[in-house]
Amino acid sequence: MTSRARLILGVLLSLYVLVVLRAFQIQVLGVREIRDRGAKQYSSAIPLLPQRGVILDRTGTELAVSISTKSIFVQPAKLRDPDKAADLLAPRVSRSARELRKLFSREKGFVWVRRQMPSTAAEDAVREVKQALSALDPQTRGKPSAVEGIGTVEEPKRFYPNRELAASLVGFTNLDSEGMEGVELSLNRYLRGERGSLLCERDARGRLIVPPTTPVVVNSKGHSVALTIDRNIQHVAESELQAAVEKYNARGGMAVVLSPGTGEILAMATAPSFNPNTPARGPAEARKNRSLTDSFEPGSTFKVFTLASAIELGAVSTTDRFFCENGSYHYAGKVIHDTHRYGWLTAAEVVKFSSNIGITKINDRMDGNRFYDMIRAFGFGSRTGIELRGEVPGIAPSRDGFKSRIRRATVSFGQGISVTPLQLAAGMAAVINGGKVMKPYLVREIRDPEGKTVFRGGPEELRRVLSPKTSAQMREILGKVVEEDGTGTQARIKGFLVGGKTGTAQKVEPGSGRYSATKRTASFIGFLPRNDPKLLILVVIDEPRGNVYGGVVAAPAFNQIAVKTAYYLGIQPTETVALAAVRPSGPSTPSRVTRVSTARTAGAMVMPDLSGMSMGRVVDIMGGYSVKLSLTGSGVARAQTPDPGAVLVPGTECSVTFTAEPPLTIAAGGGAR
Repeated sequence: MTSRARLILGVLLSLYVLVVLRAFQIQVLGVREIRDRGAKQYSSAIPLLPQRGVILDRTGTELAVSISTKSIFVQPAKLRDPDKAADLLAPRVSRSARELRKLFSREKGFVWVRRQMPSTAAEDAVREVKQALSALDPQTRGKPSAVEGIGTVEEPKRFYPNRELAASLVGFTNLDSEGMEGVELSLNRYLRGERGSLLCERDARGRLIVPPTTPVVVNSKGHSVALTIDRNIQHVAESELQAAVEKYNARGGMAVVLSPGTGEILAMATAPSFNPNTPARGPAEARKNRSLTDSFEPGSTFKVFTLASAIELGAVSTTDRFFCENGSYHYAGKVIHDTHRYGWLTAAEVVKFSSNIGITKINDRMDGNRFYDMIRAFGFGSRTGIELRGEVPGIAPSRDGFKSRIRRATVSFGQGISVTPLQLAAGMAAVINGGKVMKPYLVREIRDPEGKTVFRGGPEELRRVLSPKTSAQMREILGKVVEEDGTGTQARIKGFLVGGKTGTAQKVEPGSGRYSATKRTASFIGFLPRNDPKLLILVVIDEPRGNVYGGVVAAPAFNQIAVKTAYYLGIQPTETVALAAVRPSGPSTPSRVTRVSTARTAGAMVMPDLSGMSMGRVVDIMGGYSVKLSLTGSGVARAQTPDPGAVLVPGTECSVTFTAEPPLTIAAGGGAR
């Protein structure tokens, strides 16, 4: 061979080898990619909604579930008369015929007509439309199954069986099953699950075709979330809060119930509430969890933290006396007023009678920087770290701001600083639990679809802000606010030693920056038992009308939430206090005491007939009795001990057994009947 021939032969041989290698790559190594590309050309997957995990309370009661529904789809290209199909479908899917005709003319392959309908209603609608269309078509007359182009596919839908109960806390989802508020939003990555899909084919024009036997890729369930809240305590808190809001024609209200020693949230209520099954019908304000998202000036409840700081820093003792200027005090170029005229008061009495002048003089004894550090240590001006999104940090003055004497003075009695209800509750918990700042937590446990625990919540101590001695002194002082002639006597509960503090604060008018002459925030924060607190309850009433003082407006709501919750949890009353006659005196308003009858005669307590009642209703009724209540099961009351009509005395053990209610029927609108 000549050199030229060898060159040509080599080039041809190289090209042949390249062709063979390329063919091997395409037909052997790349076969999966080619198949995938081909599959994309003739097949498609229509995403279906994921099946979200369940949300439970601490007793296992379902707060949010996913129920089975049917979604209706149409393939206009397969219909002989799309316009007639639109006319027949419109009233059955609550859409206009004109809208459906336009949709069918624009999208020939596949369209959703109505999603997440009750299964029976969707199947009936499709069957009726197919029967009507088959009657019009000679080729399919009498054979509705031969009518193609209309079908259903199963999809889950979020449902809230307790309706308004804990709505702002649990939250809700949108039409795509994505969390929008509350726990649903904050734990969406755990709850949402994986989307399923409807596997379809495409014709030569690229239009979707859904064969009658099209496969459905089943979606995987989301994780289940168990919360620390108790449905029954939540019900009590919401009922009493709503009653207070209605009684005083208020703009709204918030209530928080927690365990001060652990930071565990037992209830978090907001009024007004909304139905998360139809969130669009409720006002936007009602959909917020205002215990996290709204801040307000705490008013006199903040005097607790001022006095606790002063005692802890060694600036004052509980017996130090302060002259309260008979109600008017010129200070740093301003005039500070008290509601009542007081002369000499001890440091403890300053809080007991809620003297602005007295707390200002206590504040004067502290170094400004150290007082600022104490405020921040209690958690004011920063988020608590609870698992929910949307929490605001409140507004605390800067360290430089504390150089102003008048600014420090106003902060000492709760003006010029704003807090969230949760911050206030967490801070008070630190005052009474021995001085530990506990992180509030709401999530008890998260489990994957197989039941394996992937997260477990528990108490977390963030820091210590007070000594146990200071904490004990503060519990004693706060007890005098309630039990003697202080400002919170309407919070007293016959049978329990209670402590707490009232608060009444003017609201700042938006835009002007000035305090309103009429708008107030009334609050009461209290705890029981006094010497070993198991419950801490905060009630805030926003813009009450008529009476505006926390001791009159919020304290009675605290009273009812506390007594019902205490007996529900089995917290034992102090018998010596239960049998004693307590008569208030002094400048406070007349107290309302929760009565506990100990007589076995005409005035005795009698066990009511609870059969057929819900657990929430049972708790509401039995909360007024001085008994230890035990509840088992779920649904409605079927058995009780003692029997109806039995005489009850304080401490009697009562048990109620609940069994499931009849199956829930889902109406066409998506609600429950």
